[in-house]
Amino acid sequence: MTPREQSPAIAREGGAGAASRWSALTRRITDASPWLVDGLIGGLFALAFGTIRTVQVIEGVPDITPLHIVTAVLTGVALLFRRYRPLTVLAAVTLLVAIVTFSVDANNDLLAIPIALYAVAAYRSAKLAWAGGAAALVVVVLGMLLHREELPERLAGSDVAYLLLVMAVTCIAAILLGMVVTSRRQRLQALMDRADQLARERDSQATIATLAERGRIAREMHDVVAHSVSVMVALADGAASAIDRDPAASKRVLEELSSTGRAALDDMRRLLSVLGDGDGSLRPAPGQGDLEELAQRFRSAGLPVRLTISGAPMEDGTLALSVYRIVQESLTNALRYADSPTRVDAVVACQPDLVAVTVSDDGRGEPAESVGSARGLIGMQERAAVHGGTVQSGPGPNGGWTVRALLPRDREEARTDA
Repeated sequence: MTPREQSPAIAREGGAGAASRWSALTRRITDASPWLVDGLIGGLFALAFGTIRTVQVIEGVPDITPLHIVTAVLTGVALLFRRYRPLTVLAAVTLLVAIVTFSVDANNDLLAIPIALYAVAAYRSAKLAWAGGAAALVVVVLGMLLHREELPERLAGSDVAYLLLVMAVTCIAAILLGMVVTSRRQRLQALMDRADQLARERDSQATIATLAERGRIAREMHDVVAHSVSVMVALADGAASAIDRDPAASKRVLEELSSTGRAALDDMRRLLSVLGDGDGSLRPAPGQGDLEELAQRFRSAGLPVRLTISGAPMEDGTLALSVYRIVQESLTNALRYADSPTRVDAVVACQPDLVAVTVSDDGRGEPAESVGSARGLIGMQERAAVHGGTVQSGPGPNGGWTVRALLPRDREEARTDA
């Protein structure tokens, strides 16, 4: 496009931008100061027509009296309230200009009727505006009939028809303009309501996400703290009981105790890093590959754990973490509550469609009375529910306690296929 061709386009864009800015400025003034706008309209009407009628009375124009001056002022005052009482204002100005002081030489006063009709269409409804416009035209015709003796003989029927036609066209234009303004205002209000709704939904989603994250962190913290503290207590007890007869064994136990504490601190730092700015140097979340280390930690604490893992490895890190935490919580409960177990079996069977986790012990009699809040069992159930799975726990068929969890692998398979 040449510079000469660009000039009209730039001019049009500039004109459109100026019109848009002017429209926005006018809209802001109208919305911010409605009384100012109504005052200008009513004041200009009263001043203009009051001045015209005053000059006509002074010059002795026939059929123009001081009553016309009063009517012009009262009509302008009535238009001040067109936004708040549009139907009342329409009735008042119609009676004033069409019945009380109608004359052919004062027919310009009829301009107040379209102004009032615009307010009815803009601030009430289009149906009321159309009905009010028809009623106003009828009243104007009645005013002509009422003042027919005052009409000059020179006034022909075509002049009356022309006056009524102009009046009808003006009223229709005012109503249509009011309908356009109403439609635009409703559209803007709908957009504002939609924006508010989206903001509320965004805040609600953020709240839900925050609560879900807090729940996840609470589950993780419970598993980490409950497991680590239970193992550390067992190790400390073992070290204390063997410190006299086997100092070397006590030293190894204390080293394991220190290692368990450091691992717990690392896990807690990893969890709490999501609340701040993490440096990314912490180890990843535990999974299937860490189960053997977990079992060895419990063995060091004196729990005779036998871990069995079969089937295809879990590719889904979230599923692997859930399995790890379920095994960890089950072994922690066995360490805390099982009565002198001689064997604890932890079996993770990775089947094609699900992962089955079974942790059972052969503790004698009933387990020790729980001193916790049952948060561990709730946490296992919540972890399983994330994957559409279930967790069941209760006395084993041969004594002791058994925890069995079934976690479908559908989500993992869907992610792999995608």
